[in-house]
Parts: sequence; C-alpha cells; structure tokens
Amino acid sequence: MKKILMLGGAYSQIPAIKAAKDAGYYVITCDYLPDNPGHKFSDAYYNVSTTDLEGVLAIAKKEQVDGVIAYASDPSAQAAAYAADELGLPGAGFEATKMLSEKDLFRAFLRDSGFNTPWFRHLTSLEDGVALAGLIEYPCVVKPVDSSGSKGVTVVNDRDEYLNAINGAFGYTRCGRVIVEEYIDSPYDQLHGDGIVVDGELAFLELGDQRFFGAAPVGTSFPSAVPKEYMENALREVAGAVRKSGMRSGGINVEARVKEDGTVFIIEIGPRSGGNYVPQTMQLATGVDEVDNLIRIAMGRETDTERRQDIRCCMQYVIGSERGGTFTGMELDEFIRPKIRELYLHKKPGDQIVRYGNSGAVVGVALVEFDSMEEMERIIPEMKTHIVVGLRD
Repeated sequence: MKKILMLGGAYSQIPAIKAAKDAGYYVITCDYLPDNPGHKFSDAYYNVSTTDLEGVLAIAKKEQVDGVIAYASDPSAQAAAYAADELGLPGAGFEATKMLSEKDLFRAFLRDSGFNTPWFRHLTSLEDGVALAGLIEYPCVVKPVDSSGSKGVTVVNDRDEYLNAINGAFGYTRCGRVIVEEYIDSPYDQLHGDGIVVDGELAFLELGDQRFFGAAPVGTSFPSAVPKEYMENALREVAGAVRKSGMRSGGINVEARVKEDGTVFIIEIGPRSGGNYVPQTMQLATGVDEVDNLIRIAMGRETDTERRQDIRCCMQYVIGSERGGTFTGMELDEFIRPKIRELYLHKKPGDQIVRYGNSGAVVGVALVEFDSMEEMERIIPEMKTHIVVGLRD
C-alpha cells in the first residue's frame, strides 16, 4: 500500500485526510497537537511540528512515503516542499515555496519581475518600525511575513494604530520579520480563490469576491462581480507570476485587488490550498475536485481539472462571533437552512469562544448555494441574521 504524509490534523484538514484514505492510501499525519481531530482518521500520527523541516523529513524517510502534502496550511508548506525535494517526490519546490510563503520575499519577486507591486518595507525589529512611522503613507497594511489565517494582520489609518499594529505583528512572526505595505484601494471586493499548478503552469484557477470583518475574511462568493475584462487581467497576471516563480506543481491560494482602471495587484499566491473549506467551495462552484487533484499531484498521478460551464452561485461563509462567551449551538432560520450544502462546526455546546478576528476564532463554516447572483448579493450582507451563533455570557 502506498503511503502519504499529510501535515496537520485540524478540522479543515479532515476532508483531505479522509479523501486520501478513500483513495486507498496509508495516511500518516503529524503536528504538535495530538488532540487535533484529524488524527483519528489517519493510520499513524507523529507528534512533530509541521514547521520542523528536518523533523518532517525524518518521518518521510522512516515511513518511506510516496507523497507529502501540506493541505490548507501556510506554515506547513515549506516543510512539505523540503521533504519532497530531498526524497525526489512531486511537489512545489522548496525555493519557490519559501519565496511565495514569506510576504517580503514575494513582494520583492513581484517588483523584480515587473508585476504591479504596492510600496513595501520589511522590518526586523520594533525599533525599525518606530523609525518608519513618520515616513509612510496611511492607510497601510501591517503583516507578519510568515503568519496565516489573518493572525497579526492590521489595516492602519494613522501613527498610533500603526505602532500598535507592528507590536502585535511581531508577536505572530516565527522568523522575526514584519512587512508594512501600501493599502490598495479598490471599488471591488478583493479577489480570492484557489488554483492548481501542474508542471509549472496554471491548470485551473477560479477567483471570487472576498468579504471581510476588519482584516479577517468572513467568506468568499462565486462567481465574482468584477467585470469580465478585469477578471481576465487578473487571471493572466497570476498565470504569469506562477510561471516566473518556478513553482512546479500543487495547490495555490490567491488574493488580488483590482483598481478602478482595471490594474491588477496580486496580494498573495500562497503555495497551498485555501483554509476554511475553500477547496470544497471551489468544487461546489466549478465542479473541480481540488482535494482529489492535490492528492493526485502528491502521489505522481495525472490531474483532472475539467470544470462545468456555468459557475454556481455559492459562498463559503466563515462563522464567528462578535463577542466572547459560552457557545450554545448554531441557530439557522428557515430561509437559509435549505440553501446550506455543507455545515462544518469546530465548536460544540459548552465550549468557550472569543470574538472573531482571525482563523483561531472560527466557530464553523457554512457552504451556501443561492438561486441567483441577485439573491446572493442581497443576502450576503445579512448572513449573520440567518446564521446565528448561540452564546451565553
């Protein structure tokens, strides 16, 4: 039986673990959280951090795995690519993965390759950040260069917010670097979605409209309302960046912004699939089974990225609470209940939850299908009245 090493066992990684099992593989999981729910679905588990390059490689060697995958996890992507390179297995490639997953390196790549790039500065200390405070333009965005799930990311409008933001961002970076960059204003929602890269070329990509609560995303809807010609610009830009990046094969998670005149700025190309069930949303919208394709790539098999002609109107809605307390359950009204195709809950009654601000505070995710674009755009602003987080102080 062939073996696959999957990095991480969080809730949103369970679909991939199950899919690998269903495909007939012996599944090994690892991370530093033995109580993560995904591990009960694997055949073997190692208590090794997914950011430990040599530790992950040691597992892959010991188990003589046939494939390694970091599904829906930014921090794990480099370790998966490193192990795959060392063992001659299919993957994105370590150097490309490192560049794509560290925001300051990616910004420099875009600039040096001739792509539209916001101004940016990288910081290696709080002192660097304080010295920059009077020299930058607001609004701007402060980010740890290597965080995920919006942790430590802040849009700031003045000096005081900026100083608080860099202090918070340094608390989330593992490599000790923070980036400050231009906020790209846009009349449209930010574009967001997943793609599949095969042999250095973009084989599939669908971008929808990403909605936010502060700096934290609350969901992405498909299809996008961005004009067709601007969307074509975005797809060309991403395809060109992927080609120049040197990435070989695997999933990507893309964010981009479109200016009023159609100019496209790529915000991120993460060298892994999206979290919070973005791949499942992509499949609902397009018919392309992203999870199956990523497992095929990792195991050296041919992909199948044929899509349906018409995009279904659907949304990945990230469920969170505007305040903390004790979770009592989900309340779904009669209108939204029949439109929910999948409901993934990360909390159970009695669990403590905190105010939503990043992926660590997600209560669950609903995949919702609508009858039309008009209905979808009308309902999205009022989703929290249809899907209510039950809470007790």
